[in-house]
Amino acid sequence: MSAHLPKDNLHAPQDLLHLDCLHCAINQVINTTEVAGTPEPLRRELMHRALVLLAEGDVNRNNCIQIEQVYRMVAEGLGDPDPYRETRLFFDRALYRLLPQLRTHVAQSDDPLRAAVRASIAGNLIDLAALGAEVTLDKALQKVQDVDREGLYFDDCDDLDAALKSARSLLVLGDNCGEIALDRLLIETVHALYPQVAVKYAVRGAATVNDVTREDAAAVDMQEVAEVIDNGDSLLTTMLCRTSEAFKREFYAADVIIAKGMGNYEGLYCCDRGNIWFLLIAKCNVVANLSGAPRGSILCMEKR
Repeated sequence: MSAHLPKDNLHAPQDLLHLDCLHCAINQVINTTEVAGTPEPLRRELMHRALVLLAEGDVNRNNCIQIEQVYRMVAEGLGDPDPYRETRLFFDRALYRLLPQLRTHVAQSDDPLRAAVRASIAGNLIDLAALGAEVTLDKALQKVQDVDREGLYFDDCDDLDAALKSARSLLVLGDNCGEIALDRLLIETVHALYPQVAVKYAVRGAATVNDVTREDAAAVDMQEVAEVIDNGDSLLTTMLCRTSEAFKREFYAADVIIAKGMGNYEGLYCCDRGNIWFLLIAKCNVVANLSGAPRGSILCMEKR
């Protein structure tokens, strides 16, 4: 893999120039209009607009840029800048209610960090951008309960433990709604095991699909365990050329970074700093092939 991002960071690295990524862009019309309860004639009109937008655009653009453009067009057509808001808060609150029993599980584990990492990754299933209507609360809860029976295909938890023991600061890059509650559990575990580490939690700068915002952080009381910041951008990834200067300073100042989800992996796997751990489920063939892991596997992998 390249050690540097593309010069403009607007075109994906070669490994991401995959036509499968167009499925996610098109699915934004289907999934978002379904969530919004959109009448069928408008759904068809928005699909037509999306197909025109994609046909006239550059197919080599980063997948997350394609998705954002389609999503913004759909949201504008619906007259609602945040059609997933109620869905996001529903998953946030549902997973937050699960925390007491998960805290007990992590506390009783022989390896609390690995147990908290597994739970945090399990929450990555709540990805309406990639999976749409396949995601239900029952499936999400079952994934959390089953995660200890699934092996980590890439397991760099020991290296993460070593890095946190000598760190003074940790930046966690959030991904999806609901999942954020389990990120809180991971941060609570970090505080218990590494009390010298100050933690910041980054959300998106504006609502996009079901990615976390400051409102989601407030829904799980994230401010109780971490300083909440935003990255100043609305992509379903962390694309450094588009984030705010304040976020860039935080990104490069942190001793350790934990980046959640496929989007953050796509944006940062070839960035110009180390000490990043990616926690995700490889939910599509593109990310599976890029990471070298089977589709559906759960990954805790240090950036190489």
